[in-house]
Amino acid sequence: MKAFLTQIDWVRNTFFFIFYFFLVLGFFIGLVMPSLDEFRINNAKYRKELYVLEQIQSQRKAEEEKLLKYEQEHNVILSGFKHTLTQREIQEKLNIIFNIANVVPDGMPFREGEYIKQRYIISGKVQDIATLKNALGLSKALLGITQFSFPIHIEREEEMLVFSFRLDAYSLPE
Repeated sequence: MKAFLTQIDWVRNTFFFIFYFFLVLGFFIGLVMPSLDEFRINNAKYRKELYVLEQIQSQRKAEEEKLLKYEQEHNVILSGFKHTLTQREIQEKLNIIFNIANVVPDGMPFREGEYIKQRYIISGKVQDIATLKNALGLSKALLGITQFSFPIHIEREEEMLVFSFRLDAYSLPE
């Protein structure tokens, strides 16, 4: 064993060991370290984006649940906005109470906020105010969302009362 250790050139081997050590260290510092730093930065960005995405998805899910709950609680009103009320439907409802009633669209439908608004002029003849009041109450029985526009014009013509008023019908855009 002593002969083996005496045959080794310790100076040359130490020199090559130090040379290869610094060569590997330089390779590590020059190539591997920048790649590791880039990986750490990209991994941190990915984890942040993943966290933000999870937060957004959880908030979206919570908002969708709130919307679904709201739609379930207010289904009657919301279904009224989904239905587009037509001139024929109004005419049919008014014909229940009296047989002389005219329903005429007042211009083209237009956008008011997020809804489509169609105005109708309703006119006709009734026997007394109570019948007119019943006709006004029919707006609650219509499938859509409606609103009266005042004034309600009433005149006496012989034994009958002649009336006219505006009815606004709201619906969602298609």
